[in-house]
Amino acid sequence: MQYKKDCVRERILQAARKEYLARGFRGANISAIAENAQVPVGNLYRYFEGKAGVLDAIVRPAYEALPRLMEQLQQVEIIDSATLGQTMPLLSGGLLRFFNAFGDDMLILMDCCDGTRYEDFSKELFKQVSRIFKRKLYPDGADKQEERLTEIVSKAFCNSLFDVLRDGLGYEEKQALLERLLKFYFYEIDKRK
Repeated sequence: MQYKKDCVRERILQAARKEYLARGFRGANISAIAENAQVPVGNLYRYFEGKAGVLDAIVRPAYEALPRLMEQLQQVEIIDSATLGQTMPLLSGGLLRFFNAFGDDMLILMDCCDGTRYEDFSKELFKQVSRIFKRKLYPDGADKQEERLTEIVSKAFCNSLFDVLRDGLGYEEKQALLERLLKFYFYEIDKRK
């Protein structure tokens, strides 16, 4: 019996992912989710506490895994341009593994959570990435202009990563594009100060 319950739960989550990606949280319809999952609306409420409960079940694992990814990325040392080439596959591979595990869920977090407790996710992410950039670029501290530049570049970098995710490319294509993107942002970064 447990198999059927897990199967129904997963159908609800898959239908909700499609609904949130298409309409966002505010535009999503619980009846449409139930219909696409082929379960009665009342049965959906046995599994989740409405739209917000379904959303939480979808995005919470990615939301909670992100700090671990950020910590791993901070551990990668890019000393200079020469080491960038050696660390590129490590960086792009780590990002791709994360995207493969949480791709649609991360897109929902980025694009579809207005009106929920996750609505500031993108701002939080940009701040975290900006802090990493600042520590790497300006270990002795940044002035106001350098700080603002770091914030702008961090936001652009994050948006670029999510654009790669949105493109629906295959694994190898994503990795090649991510490596080019990393080179674009970080090649000879040590010489750009």
